Amino acid sequence: MEPDVSIETSSMIRVTVLPIGHVPPVLLRDYHSMLLRHQTIPLSAISSFYTEHQKSPFAHQPWDSGNLRFKFVLGGAPPSPWEDFQSNRKTLAVIGICHCPSSPDLDSVIDQFDSARRAYSSALVDRCFAFCPGDSQLEDGSKKGGNLMLFPPADRATLEFHLQTMMQDIAASLLMEFEKWVLKAEPAGTIVKTPLDSQATLNSEEVIKAKKRRLGRAQKTMGDYCLLAGSPVDANAHYSTALELARLTGDFFWYAGALEGSVCALLIDRMGERDSGVDDEVRYRYSSVILHYRKSFIQENAQRVSPLTFELEATLKLARFLCRRELAKEVVELLTSAADGAKSLIDASDRLVLYVEIARLYGTLGYQRKAAFFSRQVAQLYLQQDNRLAAISAMQVLAMTTRAYRVQSRASISEDLLPKKEIGSNLAEGGKMLHQSVVSLFESQWSTLQMVVLREILLSAVRAGDPLAAWGAAARLLRSYYPLITPAGQNGLASALSNSADRLPSGTRCADPALPFIRFSRVPKHFSC
Repeated sequence: MEPDVSIETSSMIRVTVLPIGHVPPVLLRDYHSMLLRHQTIPLSAISSFYTEHQKSPFAHQPWDSGNLRFKFVLGGAPPSPWEDFQSNRKTLAVIGICHCPSSPDLDSVIDQFDSARRAYSSALVDRCFAFCPGDSQLEDGSKKGGNLMLFPPADRATLEFHLQTMMQDIAASLLMEFEKWVLKAEPAGTIVKTPLDSQATLNSEEVIKAKKRRLGRAQKTMGDYCLLAGSPVDANAHYSTALELARLTGDFFWYAGALEGSVCALLIDRMGERDSGVDDEVRYRYSSVILHYRKSFIQENAQRVSPLTFELEATLKLARFLCRRELAKEVVELLTSAADGAKSLIDASDRLVLYVEIARLYGTLGYQRKAAFFSRQVAQLYLQQDNRLAAISAMQVLAMTTRAYRVQSRASISEDLLPKKEIGSNLAEGGKMLHQSVVSLFESQWSTLQMVVLREILLSAVRAGDPLAAWGAAARLLRSYYPLITPAGQNGLASALSNSADRLPSGTRCADPALPFIRFSRVPKHFSC
């Protein structure tokens, strides 16, 4: 599964962004942020870079209103086995980022970039952007030509304009490559298959069926490239043909894929014209998408490869499309269905992505407790990995749940955000309560859940090697929940506090005091004569 998917994802061109040579992290983030400003490039802006070598297969290209959409992936990702099924999963362009002062040898930079781009065989366009070259590098680089693009030192506005020009050139180059691909594929069709096909044992009848399916799959793939080229009307024409051919051959998986593409084409074509009619159409088609992904499940392949991830992604896409408060009930039903499907996922990383997306969507709805629950599921998956980086990730995720569970650090509680009564009842401020009322709260399931959350934070902080976070979690447990903690448990927390204190610099202060709150009462003295 992929994170942050939406219905419009099918129209996004994946671009891998790679650091070449040594690039200081701060500068790499800065250059990447500059690229992110060009996630959408109007077709009208690339006409000066575009050359029509032969009649374009995109007969209804909206040059005045259309766009090319980009998804920049910093650091890249391994090739997906499902690239033939959904063309937007392919890395279609590679951009290298080089910081010339840190990499003075441009020949070495070119060699490194050539080596790095070979890992992305599906890339149709590649460029290496070299920033801040010196005078000698400018002279040397101008002789090399090729895909090395030098960005001379300049003010920010000039640099961004230069980058915009380069991205428009890349967009035009990709559009021309898409045209070539569709023209090449159209006469004879193209061989496309998925891991579902490679797992199946084909008899003679199935071989004949597979040949018949080839044309439908080729039409679906051409529709994908039309979408990537920013031509939804052409895409829809190919998808309509693909749907009919897939229906005739019982190719349920590709039928679902073509139907997904047609929904994306619908939304791109009606960009900015969303109404209840569009919502109903999307809802109707995506219900069919989910159903056909479910139909394509093959029992004998269940332990090796399954279309379940596509069914769940489609469910998340529909939930994200409908995600607003007035449709909360419908969205919750979709998210509940997706969460149930997590039990059948083979890959733990798929479960992690699924839980992250469910948590984000619940958060968008304003259902903070549900978002916190699924965030804890994410943290638990991280904690199953026995390494420090995973523990840091778990700790960061759990930190986002503390407000929902009312176990946040005292330093993070803002009186402006919480009503006075709520502050007084917050267990993090448990010291302000009478001992009897604290004990009664401890006996509730809510208090038990709060203790579990704090224990998870403590465990992740210890594994992550963060003594201050470990101290804070142990202190909150010991201070607010000591009546429910056994003597052995209290000793364990005391040890955690001691170990954290030993690792903290002298004089470090934590917002969470460790000792339980004790209320002192002034008793008047009575003197007898």
